[in-house]
Amino acid sequence: MSLHHEIPAGLRRLLDSEGAEVAASRPIDHGTQYDLVRDGETAKLNVYRTGKVSTGGKASRLRDAIEGWRTGGKAAGDRRRNASGPRPGLDPTPRVGIDEAGKGDYFGPLVVAGVRVTGAEMAAALQEIGVRDSKTVGVIGARPLAERILQAAGPENVRVVVLGPEEYEKRRTAAGNVNDLLGEVDAAIIHELNGEVELVVVDQYAKSARSRLAPAVPPGVRLDVRPRAEDDAAVAAASILARARQLDEVDRLSEEIGFRLPLGATHVMEAGRRVVRELGTDRLAKVAKTHFATTQKIIGEDENGGDG
Repeated sequence: MSLHHEIPAGLRRLLDSEGAEVAASRPIDHGTQYDLVRDGETAKLNVYRTGKVSTGGKASRLRDAIEGWRTGGKAAGDRRRNASGPRPGLDPTPRVGIDEAGKGDYFGPLVVAGVRVTGAEMAAALQEIGVRDSKTVGVIGARPLAERILQAAGPENVRVVVLGPEEYEKRRTAAGNVNDLLGEVDAAIIHELNGEVELVVVDQYAKSARSRLAPAVPPGVRLDVRPRAEDDAAVAAASILARARQLDEVDRLSEEIGFRLPLGATHVMEAGRRVVRELGTDRLAKVAKTHFATTQKIIGEDENGGDG
């Protein structure tokens, strides 16, 4: 179901970038309530005719993202929200932070990044740069911030794994599902960056993440797997690096096929139809995560001569 026109434009862009979809909607007093879903997460969004927005439902990253947009002030736009994004606390404990980007996006790769913070000096440098959850940085700010993070951390303390659509599908199938694949990639990053660290912090991508990753963590190193782990400087830095690389790859794929591929998972049908129409069904596998249900809709429409 596409996002309703009553949802403010800035919030629609955020929901698209988050890979959130509207599962249902219903009228409420003076407005509309939407049930939003993303990778098993849910949130309720109330949009009133006055323009006011409120959230509900159980705590989740999706709800936090909407609440961050709401409290940032819709009239000020993305620039103000980006500038006011929360910054992680200063923690000098030597550690590795891991986060991903692109899991919920139909087009483009899955990117997983890890950053090793070696101590107080690097933690302070990352805080000075202004690292924070990439979802509060926005498309424009992610890449320049990523360059500064790379300079501050040094290449020896950074790992970025890019799984393009075809490799992603091959490895996801072999692993069993996307969460098992994330476990494999995270474990490999931990293995490469675990030297002289006391802590590994991973943004929780599934309830089973801890059990998947525990065998990869060396004895004596603590493992912290939790939602909203971007409040840790290492995870926040990894989040931005992953997001910036994802954006680079989507740009590259867009250039290859000759038109812009959208981010997110909601407003992607027309672009998918165009890929199939102009370049063929096989080309879709080179730019999209074809296990998404969206693929069957696109191919089915193409085989039936379109949807209208």
